[in-house]
Amino acid sequence: MLNLIVCALLLAIAPVRGDQSTSTGFHYRPGFFVQGDSSQVVPTTNLPRMGLVEGKTWHDVQAEIDAKQREGVEVKLIVFLRHGEGIHNVAIAQYGAAWDTVGRDPKYTDAPLTALGMQQAGAASVVLNDAVANGLHLQHVVISPLERTLRTFTIAYQNQTTGITKKPMELAREILGVFTCDKRRSISEKRLEYPDLDFSKIASDEDPWWKADHRETDAEMEVRATKLLEVIFDTTTAQNVGVVSHSVFGAALLRAIGHHEYALDTATFLPLLIERVKTD
Repeated sequence: MLNLIVCALLLAIAPVRGDQSTSTGFHYRPGFFVQGDSSQVVPTTNLPRMGLVEGKTWHDVQAEIDAKQREGVEVKLIVFLRHGEGIHNVAIAQYGAAWDTVGRDPKYTDAPLTALGMQQAGAASVVLNDAVANGLHLQHVVISPLERTLRTFTIAYQNQTTGITKKPMELAREILGVFTCDKRRSISEKRLEYPDLDFSKIASDEDPWWKADHRETDAEMEVRATKLLEVIFDTTTAQNVGVVSHSVFGAALLRAIGHHEYALDTATFLPLLIERVKTD
């Protein structure tokens, strides 16, 4: 319940619209995951089989990707995972509207997971292990370089790192600006703490993206979410890609592909079959 309240408060800061057409060139392909049904009640925990529709398997998802590829259509499976509970999530629920002031306190900079958040990431690991055992084959993972997402990744993917490229990318970050929880600590510090991750896609050691006087708009976030999809489609041959990110960024990604509103709770997965339609 706490995390649903926190998510509602975050989305009140950056409103999420419902179903809509998309002009980004990326489209959600329905029919494989129950989360794509707008009548589905958003759960507070991970769905069985990560939300696969009854009668569908991970092999069916891969067969669909392969069939579309033979037709010359680009389709990828994006397995989105929101981070576990962070200290800022607790503070947002505690302070409510006062977070607008409290959230600027430097003590929340690059907010880490709580003990509960780590437990949630461990539970997500069980869900992921089950999906992999039943045919899901992730080949590449993009991770927001904030502490809470890096830690969530290391816990949730602890048994699934072999043969997977693991790249933190600025494009996958949470809504930027004003609140210190979304300000990144130095990459040199993170390289020491996470030596197995490839930080080569991050150009600046310090954080040039976060501004104390500007909160990223919906439109700016949708552009960034679309850019992340472009990078994923253009720079990796992987057909199945994990993304470990945040609630408000996830909402922007859903708008960019025309998926209905779906407010993810902490440490929950949302699989998305995404098609890119190129125009001449």
